[in-house]
Amino acid sequence: MEKIQTVENHIHSSVENTDYEKTIEKTLHHLKHFLPSQAPLKDFVHHNTLHSFQDKKFHKGLHDAAEIFGYQVYLTLNDYRKLYQTKQINDTVLNNKIITLKGPSKLADWKRKALEKPYDTSFKQRIGNLRKLWKTNYKINLDKAVHPILFRLLGSYLDQGISLDKFPLSSHGFLNSVLELEKTSYIKLFKSPRVVNLIQQKQPLLPILLKIIVGDEAYFEQYLFDQQFAHPGWSGMASFLEDSPVSLLDKRQISLKEFITLELLLEIETLDLRFGENWKPIGNNLNEKIYPLFSEIQSNELFEVYSILQDAYEWSYYDQVLKGLQLNPKNMAVDKKSFQAVFCIDDRECSLRRYIEKNDEASETFSTAGFFNVAFYFQPEHGKFSTKVCPAPQFPNYLIKEYEAKKRHKKDSHFHRNT
Repeated sequence: MEKIQTVENHIHSSVENTDYEKTIEKTLHHLKHFLPSQAPLKDFVHHNTLHSFQDKKFHKGLHDAAEIFGYQVYLTLNDYRKLYQTKQINDTVLNNKIITLKGPSKLADWKRKALEKPYDTSFKQRIGNLRKLWKTNYKINLDKAVHPILFRLLGSYLDQGISLDKFPLSSHGFLNSVLELEKTSYIKLFKSPRVVNLIQQKQPLLPILLKIIVGDEAYFEQYLFDQQFAHPGWSGMASFLEDSPVSLLDKRQISLKEFITLELLLEIETLDLRFGENWKPIGNNLNEKIYPLFSEIQSNELFEVYSILQDAYEWSYYDQVLKGLQLNPKNMAVDKKSFQAVFCIDDRECSLRRYIEKNDEASETFSTAGFFNVAFYFQPEHGKFSTKVCPAPQFPNYLIKEYEAKKRHKKDSHFHRNT
């Protein structure tokens, strides 16, 4: 293998470093836009995996999300065809949809494509194609080596009182706390001489680390997206808490940039311990074409079929729903219910509701926003912290405090370290 340059040779002139920093800041901003907004689970949780594609037409956004990130955006082709066979996709509606999109002369051809033609429904998403070369070219699984350490450090740093011992030096920020812990601990996190030298640098670390591990600046963004979408929940948490530190009761300073910097340090540490300092950056050791993550995605026949079947499935129900509303449900007989229950409008509660209604057909459940449209902070009696009780985007103007409790507790049972 080619011997890489020394750390000193990686530190470019201040002008060049500034250019790298500007590029990286743009990439971080772009990355934050696509990461999930992973709020602490004590808060109202709602994820829209496709929120980053909402500037596009519906089916174009679905296609891009599938090709770039590998998201499952439609039912399977077999599922759609079964829906047609069971008449849940109406034949007349399907015909009208094809004629509207393709014209009357193409009806028979596109109907055959939608309902009979065999397709290879597997596809390769673009995310992960660069970093997978660590396994194929270098025969090393960086995720397996780095993730357990990275997640333990982050979980310990963000801990809200579950652990018996607090993370030391938490007021210094995530990265500084970890590096200060490294400096003062008998057992060291980093053993590679190069990494030990790097963490003592006074300059911005991120450009230097990316140059070492990626090499070609053209692949910086691709690498960071691949890296962070190997664990989007953890990355999304770091990004969310950077923008909304009030989401934690016991506040912590953290940024996505710090999180990425630590992960890159751990990756270089792992590679150095495996290969010495004689490994080439991944961007300088490509043996296949890597398509830019966000280059234009061309339409293909399979996704056109998906869009036709999805639209036909939806339109098959519109008239039924509207007709049902016209019948005026108030005048319809209502069977006696065994019980009724109201749940939060949430995926977890929705699953529970379905099981209840399945096991007791005479029951009836409803869902509504769990905070009942009253946005507030709640502070329990004798509690040191207040909890936000409303969706993440809302910031309450009211604090509800508990007092005059009949039963007195010697210790705060809310968020106590031994709870």
